[in-house]
Amino acid sequence: MEAPFALYVHVPWCRHVCPYCDFNVYASSSVPETDDVRAYRGELDAWAARAEWSGRRPETVYLGGGTPSLLSPSAIEAVLDAARRLGLREDAEVTLEANPGTLTTERLAGYRAAGVTRLSLGAQSFQPALLRTLGRDHTADQTRAAMESVRAAGFGNVSLDLIFGVPGQSLAAWEDDLARALALAPEHVSAYALTWEEGTPFDVWRARGRLVPVDDDLESAMIDAAAEHLGVAGFRRYEISSWARAGFESRHNTRYWDGTDYLGIGPGAHSFCATPGRRRWWNLRLPHRWRDAVAARGTAVDGEELLTEAEARADFVITGLRRLAGADIVEFERRFTIAVHAAFPQLAHLERDGLVEIRATRLRLTPRGLRFADTVGALLV
Repeated sequence: MEAPFALYVHVPWCRHVCPYCDFNVYASSSVPETDDVRAYRGELDAWAARAEWSGRRPETVYLGGGTPSLLSPSAIEAVLDAARRLGLREDAEVTLEANPGTLTTERLAGYRAAGVTRLSLGAQSFQPALLRTLGRDHTADQTRAAMESVRAAGFGNVSLDLIFGVPGQSLAAWEDDLARALALAPEHVSAYALTWEEGTPFDVWRARGRLVPVDDDLESAMIDAAAEHLGVAGFRRYEISSWARAGFESRHNTRYWDGTDYLGIGPGAHSFCATPGRRRWWNLRLPHRWRDAVAARGTAVDGEELLTEAEARADFVITGLRRLAGADIVEFERRFTIAVHAAFPQLAHLERDGLVEIRATRLRLTPRGLRFADTVGALLV
């Protein structure tokens, strides 16, 4: 049987664009749903006819953005029907990202009937001042109401996204956010450190002194607080920014970290195929250009790159180290026919510094290494 893969669907629309976001998103009060769905279906059908995907079945679908919950349940159903023609497994994990202010019980019931099995809610914070700083267009009360609607619609697999390290955020405010999130009893929590992405309004405001980043010691204390509070509540940290109750780890995201192939459709979506050729490619970013390309030729690929042997090795190890389980060195040696220490002589130095370790068949970050994951990654490139 051909190896399965992960399917990503990018929805680029938001009611407005948050000032810290550098994703391929566009503000729109009305989503061109009919045109977009036609393009999604056309793109999926075109890839289904390609030899490299023949006989392969997607085992996860992730509808991300942007704000996929701006699409109606019937639109989501149409996209998933096209994925089923691609061979979507019956037991597939199907995740829909949603913003709290876009949800009703009726709409959520429609998503569930369409085949969505998991929701990821962008709560980000429960502090009104921090939500304003982040440019979010929902309130803490809307997040709580959304969780009530999610449960009423029958969803039993829900993730909450939180952001820490926000300018003006105290440790007490972050601990309050964690407590409020846990009170809503999600199955999964993603806790992301704010990143200052080049070209975003946040980056400009920092350069002008309008925003002041939290200091490194405070950010470290926030990471420790997340680990403590979530751990006590029964969540297991399985990736640098991800905690889950047993059995509720994100299957889709795990595919990115373990080197599984993934196919991305939609404006600006990225894809990866390990064989043949260890190839990455990406779609046209502008929605109208993406739609026109799909109508003209079935796909909308804008560029691609073939990874060198060294790039492919580094990619496999660095993404694998995001997981607390670590990178599978047996699979590494099978793929690249070289021992991991021979491929990365610098590992000996990282081991001596207590940043990485090998346990059984896994190369993984130590607790100290988790604090310096970006540095470790840079040293392995």
